[in-house]
Amino acid sequence: THPPTHRANTMKLFFAMPDLSNPLDISIVTLVVAFLLIAGLANRVDLPFLTRGGGLLSYSKFAKDVTFGIFLPSRLGMLTLYFPSVMIAYVMLQGMQDEAPIGSRQPLVAQMMIAHFGKRSLECLLLHKYSGSMPLASSLFITSLYSTETFAAVHYAGLVEVSSYVSWWLPAGLALFGVGLAGNFYHHWLLATLRKPGEKGYKVPRGGGFEYVAAPHYFFELVGWLGVAVVSQHILCVGFFVAMATYLTDRAMAQSEWNNRKLDNYPKARKHIVPFVF
Repeated sequence: THPPTHRANTMKLFFAMPDLSNPLDISIVTLVVAFLLIAGLANRVDLPFLTRGGGLLSYSKFAKDVTFGIFLPSRLGMLTLYFPSVMIAYVMLQGMQDEAPIGSRQPLVAQMMIAHFGKRSLECLLLHKYSGSMPLASSLFITSLYSTETFAAVHYAGLVEVSSYVSWWLPAGLALFGVGLAGNFYHHWLLATLRKPGEKGYKVPRGGGFEYVAAPHYFFELVGWLGVAVVSQHILCVGFFVAMATYLTDRAMAQSEWNNRKLDNYPKARKHIVPFVF
């Protein structure tokens, strides 16, 4: 195995690193580490308000046991998660039109953020079928995380030296992002069309990646986030990918548990999020 110093130098060769003398960089690194710990440990050590049903990270069926605070209609609550990130990325994109260095991937990363969160916003408005309500605390907490992630991804993409780019990583990252976007939408469409008109209640998801895992839409979302990290070539975007992977893996495990408990004839062989693996 390679010694830690060799691995660190390899990372620096391909990814721009944060400046730990800069207060903003320190704050973002701290946030990523804190989120990793919360997402990975909240449900294992029962952290107040931060478990799946605790209020701050709860939505969809996992918010049904939350009883505190103000509630929003589910469609509005979910739209609140995503749309602010669209606006943040759009404003940043407009502000960099004449400032980004020639060849910088910062405008592209901003456009990727607009595409990702814009797609999710449109799905909330036009595709998903909602019932019930969602805690306002969840909406505000999660949108603050997504908004910070969006700002930081675009900001740090602009700090990468153009001369340090690996040329083939651009098409590779865009391919990952495109596959992630399309796969995520397809599986959301499968969920939205699972019930026939007039049907109520939950059904076993079928088709596509649902034949292999409980949450293929999460898997493809992570493929998209990996694409963002590859295109940007900043280590903090890799950190965002790892943080999202930790969070969505935990939610996929929760989905598996719920499916096995609530759905008759749910296939026991299905994995959580990565086909054939986990």
